[in-house]
Amino acid sequence: MDTLTEDGAMSEDGLEQEFDQEFLTCPVCNKLFCEPKILPCLHTFCKSCLEKWVKQKVSCPFCRTEITLPSEGVSGLPTNFNINKLLDFRKLQKSKNLPCQLCETHVKASSMCVDCGKLLCDTCLKLHSKLPLAKNHDILSFEELRSKERRSRYHRKLYCRDHPDQVLAFYCDPCERLVCRDCTIVLHRPGPAHDPKELGKVALSRRETLNTLLKDTEGLLEKLEEAKKYIDVDLKQFHESRQVVEKSIFNYAEELKMRIDAKAMELVSELDERWESEEFSIIKQKEALEKMQQEVKDGRSFSEDVLSQGSDAEVLSVWHQVEERLRQIQTLEVEYEPFDRRMMFKPSKEAADVANIPVIGTVKTSAVDPAITTVMIQDYVECLQTVIKVGPRNSAGELCSTDGIYPRVEITGPKGDRVHLDPEPEENQDHTWDVVRTPSLKGLHSVKVMIGGHEAKGSPFVCVKSNDPVLTIGKKGNQDGDFDNPIGLAVYEDKLIVADGHNERVQVFDVNGTHLTSFPTSAFTKGVAVDKDGNIIVTAGQEVMIFTSSGQLQRTFTHGDFPYGVAVDGDGHIVMVDRDAHCVFLFDFNCRLIRKMGAEGDGLGCFNYPNFVTVDREDNIIVSDLRNHRAQGFDPEGNLKFQIGHKGLDVEQGELNFPTGIAVDVEGNVVMAELSGNRLKVMRSDRIDVCTISSDGDKLNKPQGVAVTEDGYVFVADSWNHCIKKYKYM
Repeated sequence: MDTLTEDGAMSEDGLEQEFDQEFLTCPVCNKLFCEPKILPCLHTFCKSCLEKWVKQKVSCPFCRTEITLPSEGVSGLPTNFNINKLLDFRKLQKSKNLPCQLCETHVKASSMCVDCGKLLCDTCLKLHSKLPLAKNHDILSFEELRSKERRSRYHRKLYCRDHPDQVLAFYCDPCERLVCRDCTIVLHRPGPAHDPKELGKVALSRRETLNTLLKDTEGLLEKLEEAKKYIDVDLKQFHESRQVVEKSIFNYAEELKMRIDAKAMELVSELDERWESEEFSIIKQKEALEKMQQEVKDGRSFSEDVLSQGSDAEVLSVWHQVEERLRQIQTLEVEYEPFDRRMMFKPSKEAADVANIPVIGTVKTSAVDPAITTVMIQDYVECLQTVIKVGPRNSAGELCSTDGIYPRVEITGPKGDRVHLDPEPEENQDHTWDVVRTPSLKGLHSVKVMIGGHEAKGSPFVCVKSNDPVLTIGKKGNQDGDFDNPIGLAVYEDKLIVADGHNERVQVFDVNGTHLTSFPTSAFTKGVAVDKDGNIIVTAGQEVMIFTSSGQLQRTFTHGDFPYGVAVDGDGHIVMVDRDAHCVFLFDFNCRLIRKMGAEGDGLGCFNYPNFVTVDREDNIIVSDLRNHRAQGFDPEGNLKFQIGHKGLDVEQGELNFPTGIAVDVEGNVVMAELSGNRLKVMRSDRIDVCTISSDGDKLNKPQGVAVTEDGYVFVADSWNHCIKKYKYM
């Protein structure tokens, strides 16, 4: 804390303490700076100290950075104005009864004119203030030495080397040199080779440049600190592994009893030697990081002092050196050699004959080198399971065992979401590890592999491909196998049944796309379903039609305004969506109405243009609610159980965009087509998004009905492309 004298001034001890904290001592001679000069690395030393030093080495005495001296030698290096300023203040504080520099009466000075650089007594101060030329001069009283903020206004005048009586007030940009008024008339007269400008105008842009560079170095200290933390973790784990190994050694030695205790102690000694050797390499890296960290701090500290306390002239006198040093700091890279080796104890297999065995085991270090560990990834496709194969390798590049260190995989998705994956429980015979992943979304994914907390160098960025169809069936037309706006789909055993809309018929294919048969309906054909006996239920126009598996019409009935999607539950009941009436009807196998579900609206249990319906294995009825952008699930009694999705295009937030076709797969996932999204969505009934089928390579166009197979395929009616597409998604 600062101490004050009786008249309010700061005491010598108080101010000297503050100045000591401002590093006024040269690191070479350990004395107060004399003619402090700034090296390109922004470290400051006495001029005479540097002149002696560079006779031996052309490098910084502190950080050992190699330097290139200007043509004038050490004299040509910029002066550290901030240290000179602090030295001035120190001299003022330590001196007693300094006389006024204007009058010759030896009256004690009480203040200083910052602009004139003169000490003034109280009388001269009043006269000085009345001078027109001194009207705006800044006056600093000795008492104000207590305030660092006020002291920052004091700056030594910088005078021209060629015109010693002239203050440096201009900056010649082509020459990168401060010049005085006389220089602008003779040596630096404006022209093709010279362009002197006022200091303030030039300093403004230079300050902006230095501030930008200073800001760009902000994260470097954090990176260095983070790297040091990793090193500390390595040391901690390394020390812990030593304790574990030592315990293993003694436990094993105990099993062999007293006759091998001596050999156990020899092994512990070997462990200590190896441990100390390995520890040295880690500590050496840490020391290098600390050295770099100190260089960055010194450079930033100096730059901040220049920008916060330097005058325009002073900033311009050193801006080039500061800029160069900040740019050098920007290029520094925080690197350290991953040290993912742990001390281990390997018992000797020959230790059965304890009386004659020469050794009881060996001490070794884990051989895995993360820097050359390989990562192999199969085709990465949305919705499809892939294997990320991690190949731990030793320094020789050979696959090797991780010796109990399990690799981990971190995947960052296109939107910054992260997931951490562990490998399969056991490593493969060739020492590789398999990590299984099913990407839910296409786009650029970062796959980072970690072994023992260290990243495998070269961990790839991979692009997840869109899931394109494995099979396309049909084209626009009216021949067998052609379509005109196909709508509903159903899969029964190994057959695919299609409601061929404007062709007013049903077509049957095998699941490989071979056309089997066709039969006509009475009007525009929309929904299709198959009961457990193979009968085909179709909605055509305003009718519900029931055919045999061979296409023979059995019966027809009408109900409601515009029947659309249709399904069959486990009891053989027909579930029909009436799109225009905004409801769902349930009929028994004799086509008699059992119940009606829903009404027009956007509340729970209501519908706005429902399209398709499906039934899961628990006989829950799930309806695609088109204009409410959701699907709703009801139990067999018609009670609402769940809602899936809401309006939007963000697949990761469970948003839907006009859902149409709907089906439930063997895992209980709900598979839906999006009319405007032109994609397929797979979601769980608890609203968790499973995956998206974007099909960018063969884009869907107004998809309608969907049907799934037990072996992980989904068919979709690509209505405006007049075809059926088949995708692998499980």
